[in-house]
Amino acid sequence: MPYIKDVLIDVITKVSMPESSTTTDHALEDGEQITDHVKSNPITISLSGVILDDTEAKVLKLREYREKGEIIDFDYMTALKHVVITDFNRDYEAKIKDGYAFTMTLKQITVAKVAKFVSVSVPVKKQTKPVSNKGRQQKKKTPSKTSKTKKTKYTTPPKSSQKKSSGWAGLEGRK
Repeated sequence: MPYIKDVLIDVITKVSMPESSTTTDHALEDGEQITDHVKSNPITISLSGVILDDTEAKVLKLREYREKGEIIDFDYMTALKHVVITDFNRDYEAKIKDGYAFTMTLKQITVAKVAKFVSVSVPVKKQTKPVSNKGRQQKKKTPSKTSKTKKTKYTTPPKSSQKKSSGWAGLEGRK
């Protein structure tokens, strides 16, 4: 008889176990598609069956496993470790006395490992050193406040009415 953890499943009428993968496809300039990565999707199992005798207690247990995400092992026709109940439906029918028909979906999961912490009793020295040499740096020139230079403003010579050269080379015709 098959069990889901400690819950007895009286009859399993159908087991469906599709397995699939996902690919990463990219289009090229010439219109072709290339695939560069393949990832296996988690295995899911769909069960159909009948539960008889003490049905309410069994339903409460299965509901608890689903709600809490209880990790269980499934061993019926195929053995799968680390599965969780993702879906559970029950149907009451007149054909089944003192029980019900059900469908259930189980999904295989991967459990992450917990990182281990290491405690160190002796204080650990900082692993970075202080900056001692910044390489060649350009020195910035700062103006000295003690020496003030007088700036003389350039003025243009007065325009002469005559076209003769007044001694200023090349500035006669400028405006």
